[in-house]
Amino acid sequence: MRLVLFIKVLLATVLISSAVCAQGFIEKEPYDPIESINRKTHEFNKGLDRYALKPTSNIYGSYVPELIRIPISNFRGNLNEPRRFINHIFQRDLSGAGTDLTRFLINSTLGIGGLLDVASMWNIYPRSTGFDETFRSINIPQGAYVELPLFGPSSARGTVGLITDYALNPSKPITAGIDGMVMLGVEVANIFQKRYEFAPMIDATLYNSADSYSATRNVFFQTKQEFNIDDEEADVFDPYSEE
Repeated sequence: MRLVLFIKVLLATVLISSAVCAQGFIEKEPYDPIESINRKTHEFNKGLDRYALKPTSNIYGSYVPELIRIPISNFRGNLNEPRRFINHIFQRDLSGAGTDLTRFLINSTLGIGGLLDVASMWNIYPRSTGFDETFRSINIPQGAYVELPLFGPSSARGTVGLITDYALNPSKPITAGIDGMVMLGVEVANIFQKRYEFAPMIDATLYNSADSYSATRNVFFQTKQEFNIDDEEADVFDPYSEE
């Protein structure tokens, strides 16, 4: 699950990199008081990707048929709908909560337990959100930039949001017995699928930039400021949705 969140934030960052390059770096200096620590964490995350996640995901994407890979990711995504629903309720966004509930009911029944994303076929798309956005809705400031081990780019508020998302997620994976092993397999497969699907963009950011740390950090802040990713418009840039 942690790696999923890391890739999610990284991909959201990469997807708008072209827009950022066209506009130049953000005018406001990023608030990064622990940059030296963050850079070390970034190198750890980058090494983990280079030597583990990237090669393994290439094998997964190349040899496992799409007919198997996509339903697994759909199933994993369907498990995030209850968490989205809770956050939209806390944000007093009844429209978003209604979308979450509708998607969950449709995909859990007609979608055979979430293996098929029938709701998206009917133009009912996921609306990503989390406790970072919920905290923002009550005017809690974003705080300092933080690069977390495994999670990747975040902020002080976002870090608390990630922890709260997991703690209060009603569909968080079972961790014991056969069911736990199955859920762990689903998590890992979803990680590999997302890394394989967005490999060109991830590789360009991590390995083709002069300073991958600065690029990732600046685009993270640019995303927050220019596109207001804390709001529902973030769905446009979130290929994981979900997630």
